[in-house]
Amino acid sequence: MFSFSKNSKQAQKKKTGSNFGFKWRAIYTWILVIVPVFGGISYLVQNHTFLPIKTIQLSGVFKHIDQQEIEKALRPFVGEGFFSLDIQNVRNSLRDKPWAESVSIRRLWPDRVMIQIVEKKPLARWDNDHLLSDKAEVFAANTKEFKSLPKIYGSSVEPRYVLQQYYAFSKQFRLLDETISQVNIDSRGAVNIDLTNGFKIKVGRDNVDSKIERLVSIYAQQIRPRRNEIQQLDLRYSNGFTIAWKKEALIDRDEASLWRNNNV
Repeated sequence: MFSFSKNSKQAQKKKTGSNFGFKWRAIYTWILVIVPVFGGISYLVQNHTFLPIKTIQLSGVFKHIDQQEIEKALRPFVGEGFFSLDIQNVRNSLRDKPWAESVSIRRLWPDRVMIQIVEKKPLARWDNDHLLSDKAEVFAANTKEFKSLPKIYGSSVEPRYVLQQYYAFSKQFRLLDETISQVNIDSRGAVNIDLTNGFKIKVGRDNVDSKIERLVSIYAQQIRPRRNEIQQLDLRYSNGFTIAWKKEALIDRDEASLWRNNNV
């Protein structure tokens, strides 16, 4: 019995060792197969000529974007590998264009890239060389082509704040059937508004909203009937406002001296 047990244990150990050696050799064999395969795939993916991009499709509704300029920026990416193409690099090359608001890019197997560009929507002129978009972004443009847009400017003021103020003022003046042609907020925060009818309104920097509301409340009865004679309204007072009359209106009424005294 003892001899049988001993031989049995030895045989069992030998069998176990044989199985372990077989498993180890199998794993080793798979490693030898998988590593070169993945290495080859990695090489191909990183290879700039593997599955080269043959077509770049551009989509979007363009009114102001120069398509030739966009095509010129994209030309260097034609021929890049499908996997090695640096999408972020492509996006950056297009977002640098003044009129591009957003850029989305996706690969289309096996050799195409789809690019969609959303163009900025100009809302106002910011200065002589820049426009303001509806997303409160200031960007370079030929403003001579946009003289019909209002002029909105803030010295040392965030464009978003100036845009919010413009929307608020426009809403108030629409109640009076008047349109704003310019809003300027200076470095001290003082607000000046021009209307398309020629009115210049000095609002100041304190209690701006309440001053505008007060003007709206008396506009129909006290201002509109004589608006063709008025040059400027000055609301920079706590309990009222002053009027600067047009010079020709005062001359017609033989009141030229009042022009000099009331021109604020």
